[in-house]
Amino acid sequence: MVITTKSKDGLYPFEAFSLPEKFVKKAEDELKETQESKEVGLQQLRELVLSDKDLLCRTTDEFLLQFLRARKYNVPKAFNLLKKYMNFKRKNVAIFTGMNYDMLLKLINKKMMGFLPYRCPDGCAVLAVHLDKWSPSEVPIEELSRAIVLFLYHSICDPLTQVNGYKVILDVRSHPLKHLRFCTPHNIYLLYNGTQECFPGRFKGIHVINMSLTFKAAWTLVHPFLSEKLKKRIIFHENNDTLQEHFPESLLPIDFGGHLKDYDNTAWLRNATQSEHLEKLAN
Repeated sequence: MVITTKSKDGLYPFEAFSLPEKFVKKAEDELKETQESKEVGLQQLRELVLSDKDLLCRTTDEFLLQFLRARKYNVPKAFNLLKKYMNFKRKNVAIFTGMNYDMLLKLINKKMMGFLPYRCPDGCAVLAVHLDKWSPSEVPIEELSRAIVLFLYHSICDPLTQVNGYKVILDVRSHPLKHLRFCTPHNIYLLYNGTQECFPGRFKGIHVINMSLTFKAAWTLVHPFLSEKLKKRIIFHENNDTLQEHFPESLLPIDFGGHLKDYDNTAWLRNATQSEHLEKLAN
């Protein structure tokens, strides 16, 4: 069922829950999604999952569609991604469980991490991250890892995000004494693997501002593993002014040079941490 989502200034809200007609057409053009390809793809992927006795996961249409869309209805590639996804969850159970609402709320209230209320004109969800607002003494690295999992692995349930992907605005200003010790190969690999190799979402742009020693250390470790496609989608900005070349000013918060005075992800967090959603996240 297609429901047209009301837009503001031509921008669709982050929480859409449906595909407006223009993005139904985009899914057909870019992902090869038609009613027929959807039905055939779901049937074939479900058969592969059920035939693999070592793979225990949901087989609902809603769940399987994430992987088909992420791999443009190439069923073998979608199946391979799903296996990587489940293997990552199996090896990292601790960050998919034990969500601490108060810790998550603290990150949101400090604006350390949050989705902007409206999407880019191309439908991408926009995640804003301020590294310097993360205090490891208040929010341990394990809780930050859980937050990243919740933000990404729950938000990908939205069909508009599945079709269009994400853009990230990453303010990496950081005090080395606070963050540098966490730039270990293990932590960097966990972040890279969990967001690039095993995650059924596509990152269409990562915009980095306020370069810091902490980020340079992380960049040195992760750069060799990035695909050429992703490297081309990482854009470094000297200041906020050039962000406006990629995002409408009405979408950007004031601290990124835009007009948005404030944004609040509290309602989204309450929904994401409902028991039914946390159970799906854990299993």
